[in-house]
Amino acid sequence: MSNLIIKRPKEIFELFSSLRNLSGVGEKKLNLLEKKIGRYLINLLFYLPHKSINRFQNVSLKTVNHGDILTCEVEVIEIDIPPFNFRKKNNLSRIITFGLNDEKNVRLDIVYFGPNTQYLKNIYKVGSKVFVSGKFENFNGLGQISHPDFVVKENEKKSIPLIQPIYPLFFGINQKFISKIINEGIKKIPIIPEWLRKDIIIKYQFPNWQTCISRIHNPENNDDTNLNSVFRKRLALDELIANQISMLLIKNKISKINEVKHIDKSSKLIENFCSNLPFELTTNQKKVISEISEDIYNTKTMVRMLQGDVGSGKTVVAIICMLNAILDGSQAVLMVPTEILAIQHFHTIKNLLKPLNIEPTLLLGENRSVHDNKTRSKIIKQIADGETKIIIGTHALISKKVTYYNLSLAVIDEQHRFGVKQRVEITEKGNNVNVLVMTATPIPRSLALTAYGDMDISILNEKPIGRKSINTYVLSQTKIADVLSSIERAIKDGALVYWVCPLIEDSENSDLIAVNERFNFLKSNFKDINVSLIHGRQNQLERETSMNEFKSGKSKILVATTVIEVGVDIPEATIMVIECAERFGLAQIHQLRGRVGRSNKESSCILLYNSNLSSIAHSRLKILKENDDGFKISEHDLELRGPGEILGSKQSGNFEFKFVDLHVHSQMIPLAREEAQKMLKNESDKEKINILLSIFENNDAIKLLKGG
Repeated sequence: MSNLIIKRPKEIFELFSSLRNLSGVGEKKLNLLEKKIGRYLINLLFYLPHKSINRFQNVSLKTVNHGDILTCEVEVIEIDIPPFNFRKKNNLSRIITFGLNDEKNVRLDIVYFGPNTQYLKNIYKVGSKVFVSGKFENFNGLGQISHPDFVVKENEKKSIPLIQPIYPLFFGINQKFISKIINEGIKKIPIIPEWLRKDIIIKYQFPNWQTCISRIHNPENNDDTNLNSVFRKRLALDELIANQISMLLIKNKISKINEVKHIDKSSKLIENFCSNLPFELTTNQKKVISEISEDIYNTKTMVRMLQGDVGSGKTVVAIICMLNAILDGSQAVLMVPTEILAIQHFHTIKNLLKPLNIEPTLLLGENRSVHDNKTRSKIIKQIADGETKIIIGTHALISKKVTYYNLSLAVIDEQHRFGVKQRVEITEKGNNVNVLVMTATPIPRSLALTAYGDMDISILNEKPIGRKSINTYVLSQTKIADVLSSIERAIKDGALVYWVCPLIEDSENSDLIAVNERFNFLKSNFKDINVSLIHGRQNQLERETSMNEFKSGKSKILVATTVIEVGVDIPEATIMVIECAERFGLAQIHQLRGRVGRSNKESSCILLYNSNLSSIAHSRLKILKENDDGFKISEHDLELRGPGEILGSKQSGNFEFKFVDLHVHSQMIPLAREEAQKMLKNESDKEKINILLSIFENNDAIKLLKGG
């Protein structure tokens, strides 16, 4: 991406003013707000309540139950405010009140703990009438409200909100303060040009953007707080349009007009490759290969995502695509997120290409121990000279030092570990580079359209012929002795075992089993069996050593964190144990489970959970036990955990939605895409697009809009 300076439209300058300009925001509070919310007024306006309280429900002193929110008018009968005593722990102050009208015989005590004696004397007077609102408690047969949220005089009743939004809090910030500065911020919203077409506004009865922001923070009834309210839907649509514009701009950046490909169609290269495979391609693989080949031979640059469930055969599809690049006389790269995965792909692809006498090249980072500078320099020169045609590597592939002779295809594996920036950078290493991104994380259609809307999508949903399903067991942690016995028997029969733990070290605030502790435990229980350890805090050499020991069968059990979640392919491994399984997302467990079942042998996945498992958590694990379809599992995961948990790194620079709930608002995605396409085609909408992208702080997309 270029270093284009982003200038915000003058119409929205106020939205990007400092929070320091709000009353009550000094240096200390500013630091807290900037750290948790953001630097600008727009960040504060986008800080949404996570729930709301109805303070004027049909609840009276006669009908109120313990725990209800009670708002009522009472008369102060007696005041008991003792002088503050530093030696006393509680310093209880009690205001005795009775209801009015038909509730004159119903007592309500208002109690406070602490030193606020003068404050209380100022607001409570015997004989005065006040409106009070707070959580009702039944204490020793007496009704009371401790530290009410609101206490106002008769003529100030309207200052108590009908529906009060409740915001997530953090140290140093309370509800009263956050509500106050948000409402002050709402008053500062400038008049912004409308970007939605009139027919859309009329059809859906959308208010303007400013009104929607105001009503989200100041709901007037229960319907206003609903995700399907007209205010929330309008803001969600705005955000989806901004997202889709971003995606389309990225696609336009990458997808340029190509010269006609001069493919050597007489070559038997791909046919020979397929005939030497130890298995037959599935019908699904053949279909996807055909889709991708058609894209590559087309006059427009390919931008395609290959979605495939674990073990569906994406690597073979990628190799055939790279062979097409060789037939074109050009180069292909495979970029992966980790060195372990790069090395593994290199050896796999090298073995598969051996019958064709094609030698791939591995390129890793500068500090890589297996490459001295001379070797790495030689590799970089061979790439620049065009001597090597297939290059496999990490982020090193987009290093400034690396130039390509004729790069025409970039395959990006485990796309959810990269962002859009890396995708664009690899395309800038050649002319009209075709892009194929692969992910083993099955993604619901609604999510795919928002995260990868810049791409065409192919799906692999068949397992290779002969591949057996994985038996999944859900067991309590108390059954660990039985698990150890089963593992010992399986190892004697030749099995290799993964044992996954969620943490590296114990924490005072966590009851999770640390990976180091489990490693030592298994070593002591299996004295005649080698156990290896791998986690993210080891250096690269330590991780590789452990992985190689396990792969060769020297060690029979690999204790690991989730670093083995993607890419690790060891067919001999047939057992996966996941500890504290209830702490993982469904999609993540499915990924981990996919590390076994990679041969024709029976494989098992054992999900261990803590004995105090909730019914909801148990039902989640049951989904995994009964289902091996990653796409169905991801739908459940989207509903339960949200999009971020499925995708990991944000994809578009604008994927951490503020207003969009994909489970609720997915039906608006086609409309958002249609509107985005219309706006990009209309030159007069360019400034509106700039405003919209600026509001959602999508700087990368603005650069593309401005030709950066």
